[in-house]
Amino acid sequence: MARRGISAEMSSIIMAVGASAAAFLFLKYMPNYSPEANWVRGLPGWLALGYITIQLWLLLDSALRIRPTSMIDAVLAIAPVVTGIVCLVLWMVDNLHLSLFQLNALAMLTVTGVVEFVSTLWVRNVVLQRGVSMMPQGTM
Repeated sequence: MARRGISAEMSSIIMAVGASAAAFLFLKYMPNYSPEANWVRGLPGWLALGYITIQLWLLLDSALRIRPTSMIDAVLAIAPVVTGIVCLVLWMVDNLHLSLFQLNALAMLTVTGVVEFVSTLWVRNVVLQRGVSMMPQGTM
């Protein structure tokens, strides 16, 4: 049987960690960046929309499989949220200098990460009922 490539879960993990790393590097090494062209100002919103669309597609792809899914994907789905919160705290204590464009991009990253994380938990724990549960002995 031929292997078809990386799984939907692994693709989702790579995207979440990659988006978090790219966002942090952009905010850290391009302080106070403000785009010259007006069309660039809408780019964070379109990137966030594309990111969440692909992530939801990968989530549904892995949810429709019969095989068990790992919890690593669910755990790492929060990476963009954590990155957003850390960058926000660094900005608040004046260790990270951000323009309004970058603050908008940071908000898009954080909100999109929350949507991804909640969707992942909802699909895995409510729809598929593959969450971890602790039941007292003898209740079944």
